[in-house]
Amino acid sequence: MEDSKKMDRISNLPDELLCHILSFLPTKIAFTTTVLSKRWTPLFHSLTILRFDDETVHNYAAFNSVCGFIDTFMLPPRLPNQFIKTFSLKCRFVFSDSNCHILDAWVEAAKQRCIEEFHLSMIARISNDTIFTCQTLVVLKLEWLQVEVENLCRDLPSLKTLQLRFVRFKNKNVLQQLLNASPNLEDLNAYGTSKHDKNSAPVGVKSLSLAKLVRAEMRAIDVPYNVVNNVEFLCVYQAEDIIFKSFPVFRNLIHIKLQFYCFFHGWDGIVQLLQQCPKLQIVFIRKWRSSSSKEWKWPNSVLECVSSHLRSCTILNFEGSANNLLFATYILQNARFLQDMTIDVTTRSSNEMLLERSEIIEELSSCPRISPACKLTFEYK
Repeated sequence: MEDSKKMDRISNLPDELLCHILSFLPTKIAFTTTVLSKRWTPLFHSLTILRFDDETVHNYAAFNSVCGFIDTFMLPPRLPNQFIKTFSLKCRFVFSDSNCHILDAWVEAAKQRCIEEFHLSMIARISNDTIFTCQTLVVLKLEWLQVEVENLCRDLPSLKTLQLRFVRFKNKNVLQQLLNASPNLEDLNAYGTSKHDKNSAPVGVKSLSLAKLVRAEMRAIDVPYNVVNNVEFLCVYQAEDIIFKSFPVFRNLIHIKLQFYCFFHGWDGIVQLLQQCPKLQIVFIRKWRSSSSKEWKWPNSVLECVSSHLRSCTILNFEGSANNLLFATYILQNARFLQDMTIDVTTRSSNEMLLERSEIIEELSSCPRISPACKLTFEYK
């Protein structure tokens, strides 16, 4: 008996500490602790972090089982005033319109329990604005949803993180309304909220400014640049669109990532963007195969960010074309405070390929560097 007590010291810990430990587990796993002893039985009803992340649900029977399990946590007889910090649901089962009332009930229950973080990744329609009316919400992450709400004139004063991945809005202005309702937003991730149309961004969004935004990951067709011009970190997916854009001044931008998925139209668009980033310190560019043979020429004057602030430059999928070599040389010869430059040399064939890998390395390694502290690194993938 004495040995078993020593082995079960964890059960003697305070409820608050045990619940904290269980909160790191998927809720389904945390529930299995009830078989350990009666001491553990009431604990799972006191969990404030609920994670129902089961992507193995593919049929209706399994779906009903999962729904019943979630009901035990979200719906009465659970104490109505019991706080829930985080609710996360990820599944592959497609919610039909007839099942959406189940989702609505969970969302309403989460709101009533002063939810702070809400994560939802599933194929379903949201037909009411309950989740967008929760004033305690700090983090909202939605994925694969169709939002059927016509108008969203709400207030989300506590919201700091908003992630929308492949979320489609029935009314384009709903995205503007959602951003307008989030004056304290600090982190925005928007991808796949609009069809691939250069003019598809909601018109009203163009006049919106998020004063407290620090970080943004987006496609330009989802959120216009002027909405995120206060950020310190900016990641642009499908950056091939930048050649079509005019840019505001990014006065606070320190770190930028440009990811090209289809074609790389040349360095002119990138230079145009960098001209608007006077404090930029870190540049990360993932190229794709070049689609322009137009000769690139150095800017008439050295970019302010390059000469005064640039610390790190990374270029992935670097081909041995004259334009690519010229841009890399421009950075090496003008970035006074550059500490590292990383070139990922691609072996992909290209009509513009002028130099082999060894020649690229020799050409750039022999290039004079204005920064004596600069470390030049080559990678091969």
